[in-house]
Amino acid sequence: MSKVGVGLLITAALILTPLCAAHAEFKVGVVDGMDVVSKSADGKRVQDSIKRKSEELGKPFAQRRQELAKQVEEFQKQAGMMKEDARKKKGEELEKKMQEFQRQGADAEKQLSQYQEEQLKPLFQKLETAVKGVAAAEKLDLVLDKRNSGLLYMDPKLDITDKVRSKF
Repeated sequence: MSKVGVGLLITAALILTPLCAAHAEFKVGVVDGMDVVSKSADGKRVQDSIKRKSEELGKPFAQRRQELAKQVEEFQKQAGMMKEDARKKKGEELEKKMQEFQRQGADAEKQLSQYQEEQLKPLFQKLETAVKGVAAAEKLDLVLDKRNSGLLYMDPKLDITDKVRSKF
């Protein structure tokens, strides 16, 4: 186990031990938030929306990639017959086109990331509200996310995913 993992376990033990001793009824719940979000109707709608946006942004790049590949192939065929100056100029021109293509690709990736964040934010807020509601109803002192908490084992009776899903 890594030093970070051991450190997290020790930290959790140090935090939870006094809490458990001070409050005999310390209750913990575990939820798979991504499962709740991704399997909901809103989550599926957002996933479809993100997929469409990805295809929309990616379509022109596939065509442009083919065009650039074709230009490079033609240059490689003709390079042996070209004069040194013309070959150097054409090589620099293709290099600039490739750099511009990469820059535009990075911009599109950033746009998609921002779009994804905008689309998912309301779902995660809704998830947080649902988790708070279930935690209050079940009188839970702590709710951990199954995927992001570093849990190695949990008693299945601590899993509140289905309750959160119904409240979501």
